Amino acid sequence: MKPTVYRWIICAACTLALFCTGGLLVTGFNVYTPYLISEGGLTNSQVSVILMVRNLLTLVSMFLVVPMIRRFDLRLSMTIAVGIAAVAFALFSVAEGFGMFCAAMAFAGLAYGLGGMVSVSVIIKRWFETHDGLALGICAAGTGLSAVIGSPVLTAMVESHGMRYSFRMEALFMVCAAALMFLLIRNYPSRKKAAEVQEIRRKKLADKKHHEVFHLTRARWLILMAGVLLCGMSYNVSPYLTVLFREKGFDAGMVGWLMSLMGLTLMAGKVIYGEAVDVLGRVKSGNIFHGCFVAAILICALCVPGSRVMACSAMALLGIGFPMLSVGLSELAAGTARPEYYADAVKQTQIVYMLGSLAFGPVPGIMADTMGNYMAVYYLLAAVALGSAIMQQFVLAACRKE
Repeated sequence: MKPTVYRWIICAACTLALFCTGGLLVTGFNVYTPYLISEGGLTNSQVSVILMVRNLLTLVSMFLVVPMIRRFDLRLSMTIAVGIAAVAFALFSVAEGFGMFCAAMAFAGLAYGLGGMVSVSVIIKRWFETHDGLALGICAAGTGLSAVIGSPVLTAMVESHGMRYSFRMEALFMVCAAALMFLLIRNYPSRKKAAEVQEIRRKKLADKKHHEVFHLTRARWLILMAGVLLCGMSYNVSPYLTVLFREKGFDAGMVGWLMSLMGLTLMAGKVIYGEAVDVLGRVKSGNIFHGCFVAAILICALCVPGSRVMACSAMALLGIGFPMLSVGLSELAAGTARPEYYADAVKQTQIVYMLGSLAFGPVPGIMADTMGNYMAVYYLLAAVALGSAIMQQFVLAACRKE
């Protein structure tokens, strides 16, 4: 099959990879948050800690993902990542007590880091000379798809058969997905492209001098990394949405459909964002999508109990704004890094992003246990998201002018 045709099969395989690692293990996993408390016997603080374990192991895996790609290349490394996701869900299905849930989350973090945006960004750049923003947006839409399909299906499974049955079904699905990864993914579109990548690697190894990854002054690099760090903190919007809306008086079924709505707009948002970057540029598209994200968090905090209009508006805007926490970081790296160091730039931004989510991870649960609800958490997250947007957009605009 011609590379120009097969690249869309690669895009589909990457979408499946993110559906599993960034979707069912992260976005789709939010469905389980109230059940970890009711069926798993965990407190709000313990749920925050096990989510922090996932973020910690994701951070650790960020240091491993590029060497793993170079050692095994993308086909095998992404297959291994989805296989680790299967192990994570298998452990969740038998977990008893806080310690075992932490162990399962450790495997989930490894899978997310090894098979997430770093790997997908690298392989999309290899296969797509043009429309790479659109392709990356389509791939990242896999995380939204997990919420569209997963949230109502998983909620129904948990309500009818229990949380552990749902975990077992997801483990089985991951095994099938890992087999598909191995069958569909090809590392390079041509021998010429493979030779180009190998030559770039050879030059990097041969050159002993230090090279800056980014086209930035020290001051702008610090501002950029501070913005990415805050972006990681704002990631904590997602895991507690189900608990927040239960506090707002919505039943489990309605919460499942709200998550599905967010997933639907998340899918559309990531595809539209990718195309917007190709057409409008990174700065203008970033202004629009960051604005939607900040507005959505504020509406979550302000939502009147039982108001479906406000809840649906918040989730729709949140889905549109969420690409800034995934595709947006890859585009941020592309807009500020030297082209030959793109993979290193994506890895660096993802590491700082995960540091932010790790540092802020315990805060929501502790605040909720202290104050009795999550409303104050979402006011704080709105301020964090606004600060992150200002810093990132400032550096991107400065790079565009130069």
